[in-house]
Amino acid sequence: MTITSTTAIAIEPKPQKARLSIPKKLLRGLDPEWVGLWETHGSSMVRADEVSIEEYRKNPAKYSFTYPTFAGPSVFHVEDLEIPVSHPAGEITIRVYTPEGLGPFPVHLNFHGGGWVLGNLNSEAAWCRHMCNKAQIKVIDVDYRLAPDFPYPTSIYDSWDAVKWTIANAAKLNINPLSISIGGLSAGGHMSAVMAHFARDEEVDLKLQLLIVPATDMRYCLRNRTLNRATCPYESVFLYHDAPWGPLAREQWFLQHWLGDDNDKQEKILTQDWICTPVLAPSFENLARAHIITAEFDLERDEGEFYGALMREAGNEVTIKRYTGVPHAFGQYNHPDRGLSQSFAYIEDTCKILREVHFGKATE
Repeated sequence: MTITSTTAIAIEPKPQKARLSIPKKLLRGLDPEWVGLWETHGSSMVRADEVSIEEYRKNPAKYSFTYPTFAGPSVFHVEDLEIPVSHPAGEITIRVYTPEGLGPFPVHLNFHGGGWVLGNLNSEAAWCRHMCNKAQIKVIDVDYRLAPDFPYPTSIYDSWDAVKWTIANAAKLNINPLSISIGGLSAGGHMSAVMAHFARDEEVDLKLQLLIVPATDMRYCLRNRTLNRATCPYESVFLYHDAPWGPLAREQWFLQHWLGDDNDKQEKILTQDWICTPVLAPSFENLARAHIITAEFDLERDEGEFYGALMREAGNEVTIKRYTGVPHAFGQYNHPDRGLSQSFAYIEDTCKILREVHFGKATE
């Protein structure tokens, strides 16, 4: 009699993909560095837009992708100042980064991202510090008031008040009031675009408007509209509306808090107020020189580039650079050991253009 011996073979369970793992359809062309970072450190997170604003504020770091971010290098001097604002009346904080030297210095005002709801003076501190050191200019980071406590349009007018206060206090700040630039990321890019119109209309000379992945036309975010070619002209929205790091639902969450939760009110603001939707501005003539930065894998990519085309068609000096393979907030992922190469390139590029507009020469 023959006895056949069998050996049980343990079958390893197939690993389950994380909840926010990158879908296969998005992998082609995506920066391998970003894929590795996100899959390892981001794909299991809970995003801010997936919880209430009250829950987010209890522990912001819990709902933020901070692994590849960096606090930034040391600078010669950092000072926080309280300044008055008017819509409504109150005070906000600005943080002034000063390089070594005698001055008076050129100055760049930065307006952080975060959908007008999130963010603070730590959000882009690393970039501000790099610009201060590398471009040898003062950098003023503006802590405008956030929604929902201070809804639209408070953040816009806080930011513009900061620009005007800076000019009025040029001697105190040891800056050159004839060498001012403004800029910001995402919501900050949106507000910088709006303020460039304010500056033209109030005869404030700006050296540059630096619009970084700016939100310039968010009408496609309306919840009472179906997303289709008739309601949205931007291909990037159709390509990346479900990207796990920044889907359309995240944009709608921001607008819910900034504009209010009423669909009719949102529609009225988005379709009638150009300061909310800058592509609707009544005139694009005689605006400050602009440099627009977009990210390939960002649903806001095409609206930013379209806004640049509108300015260029009106006769303004406009340059646009699209960073390939990266998501919306790629510029913030600048940790020296585990950041993105494209983020380091972005730091060098923005330093070069700020030096050029303020000193008339490119970085050596």
